[in-house]
Amino acid sequence: MDAAVAAGSDYATDGPWELPEGWTWMQLGGIVDIHDHRRRPIKSEDRQIRIAGKASSDLFPYYGATGQVGLIDGFLFDFPAILLGEDGAPFLDRQRAKAYAVDGRYWVNNHAHILTPRESAISSWLLHALNFIDYEPHVGGTTRLKLTKAQLERITVPLAPLPEQRRIVARVDALFAEIAEGEAALADARKGLNTFRRALLKAAVSGELTKDWRAANPATETGHDLLVRIANERTGKAAPRGRRRADVSPLDISSLPELPNGWAWAILGDLTISGPTNGYSPKKSADGSGTLALKLTATTKGQIDLTDRAIKSLSETIPPGSDLFLKSGDLLFQRGNTPEYVGIAAVYDGPSDKYVYPDLMIRVRTATSSLTEWIWRVANSPLGRKYMMDKASGTAGTMPKISGEILRNFPVPIPPPAEADEILRRVSDALAAAADTLLMLDAEAADAARLKQSILKAAFQGYLVPQDPTDEPATALLARLAADPPAIRGRRGRARKSDA
Repeated sequence: MDAAVAAGSDYATDGPWELPEGWTWMQLGGIVDIHDHRRRPIKSEDRQIRIAGKASSDLFPYYGATGQVGLIDGFLFDFPAILLGEDGAPFLDRQRAKAYAVDGRYWVNNHAHILTPRESAISSWLLHALNFIDYEPHVGGTTRLKLTKAQLERITVPLAPLPEQRRIVARVDALFAEIAEGEAALADARKGLNTFRRALLKAAVSGELTKDWRAANPATETGHDLLVRIANERTGKAAPRGRRRADVSPLDISSLPELPNGWAWAILGDLTISGPTNGYSPKKSADGSGTLALKLTATTKGQIDLTDRAIKSLSETIPPGSDLFLKSGDLLFQRGNTPEYVGIAAVYDGPSDKYVYPDLMIRVRTATSSLTEWIWRVANSPLGRKYMMDKASGTAGTMPKISGEILRNFPVPIPPPAEADEILRRVSDALAAAADTLLMLDAEAADAARLKQSILKAAFQGYLVPQDPTDEPATALLARLAADPPAIRGRRGRARKSDA
């Protein structure tokens, strides 16, 4: 270890790889000030109340583990800083950022550490370093990884001579800017796919998608005929579990779009043989021994997800034969979620009698798989999304919910059965092609993330730019830092009355 470094700092250390001449390793605690004592979390509901009716000029960014998570009507800090996740950050994913720069006036909750380098010239260097180093030796926790302040101070980073740092950062930033252009193009392509999906489903449920097919294939059974047949099949049967016919309001089509000839409007309650029925949500199992249940995330994307991240074990064992168990072909709606997800539907296509579903989902069943698939597509179309979001209600808009009555009265356009089959075929083929395109975009995005890490690896191992032997070594910088007591570099934030 360099004698000048050892004499000047208690944080000098060895690192995981050999550094070029003039470079040195240093623990983070020796080169930054940490301002975590000034953080303060504010609940989302309270922030919504505080910012209601206030001008945007009176609001400030509210930051968390991985970026801005909202706005607040006050600020705790007004100096440039680096924020690094304390918990909730993707610590073990080398290709995702854990640190980001902030400036101006802002508020930080208790999920991010606030760092200011004691030498402002190394800020950009440290930001890149904190998005490259391996966090595995420094984080702990079973369910949610956490980086404590003590471990934060022990993180080891390489330091190049200041002039070389500037050359490397300039080169990294230039290369990252080129990658960012490609990532922006990928983001635009994703937006294009989302727009395509919405337009496809809108055309599907309005009949526009099969306008040409309908002209060449006159219906032998209309949508109205299908509704009569469904009603006749239900005649004489007891009301399905979870349905009360008196709750179903007459369908008023005066505000609904006009349908093609042969189509008819119906309400969901007249199309089901079971439900709408809420699920069940006991506590999560401590040892994984209880019945398996879906999490809300299992249906958030509009299709079923049965991976481990979307499944949990309950603290109870649900007896076999319980109606809480899902059957293949069940249609699930999100009863409560944020406005953009409430009412999202997904068809359960997993094994029967293995999983139960949570209270924040509602299940319905129909007599045929084709009818279930049709309702699913309508529910996730712009028509269905507008209905669910308009009808949902909740406190401060943070977790709006729909009820079984709202779902029973959901208006569903019914095409002739043959045309419905053609629509579903076309939609399925088009969305499968879109999914293939999305996989390609995801692969390209992953390549971009890997390329960034390769660039940072070359940067912090000294291969990205040529060295200049006349540069003052990094130990000179450390000697200066060791001679000065820790202090906040930059502007001190002043708490406003609204921050108290």
